[in-house]
Amino acid sequence: MSRNNREGFVAPLSSSPFGPPPYPMVNCKMLMVEFETDRNEIERLTPKPLEPVQGNKLYAFIADNSQPPASMQFHEAAILQQVIYEGRQAVTVPYIWTSNDTAMLAGREVYGMAKLICDPDPPVRIEANEVFGEARRFGQTMYKLNMVIERAAEVHELPFGTSWVFARKIPSPDPERPGLKQVVWIELTDFVKKELWGGRGWAGFQYPSSSGIDRIKPVTVTNAWYGQFSWVLGWGKILKEEEVWETKEFEAVVAG
Repeated sequence: MSRNNREGFVAPLSSSPFGPPPYPMVNCKMLMVEFETDRNEIERLTPKPLEPVQGNKLYAFIADNSQPPASMQFHEAAILQQVIYEGRQAVTVPYIWTSNDTAMLAGREVYGMAKLICDPDPPVRIEANEVFGEARRFGQTMYKLNMVIERAAEVHELPFGTSWVFARKIPSPDPERPGLKQVVWIELTDFVKKELWGGRGWAGFQYPSSSGIDRIKPVTVTNAWYGQFSWVLGWGKILKEEEVWETKEFEAVVAG
């Protein structure tokens, strides 16, 4: 009996559900709201060794995406945060949900994104000059975003650019061996703005599920955008890697 010795990119290794980067985002239809919240909560949710920028702003988005070959169509919702790592500013994503497993696993396994599953509906909806988005998980609304379009907007207004960074943690199944923690830096390429509009926004946070979004509820909404974009998500760069011992960390927490 012949045996195929070519190993896949991710499990199952005999027949991987998706391959390695690049993952071109051929279209992202995004509603994003900028809001102010509790600075202490921003510091709490920032994954070490990243540091939050000054201020008390976070950004929530809801999007409908097409990013082959990992996923031709998926709904996505996330909280974005501007951070600094060793003097370089980028964006990280403390909370993110996506509506199918391949989009979730590609982000989670390859780059260390904190992706979990959300419902595929409802899609981003436009009525006249108003845009509506909703993130649901198991039929429960986690948060809603709305905006009224008032003007054309420019890319430099957006809170994100091409630089992204993630604190990727790979746990060990063996208490006698360490897990790994990595800082993964990503530079998006071929970013294209297809359309971008600004206006007044609204955000309402409800069911947090396993997340802590109930602790970062908006105090004031300060901006909103709706746009369609494309870019290419390629390979990342591991800037730092260190061993982490789960047992020792938990013992220290209990002792403290």
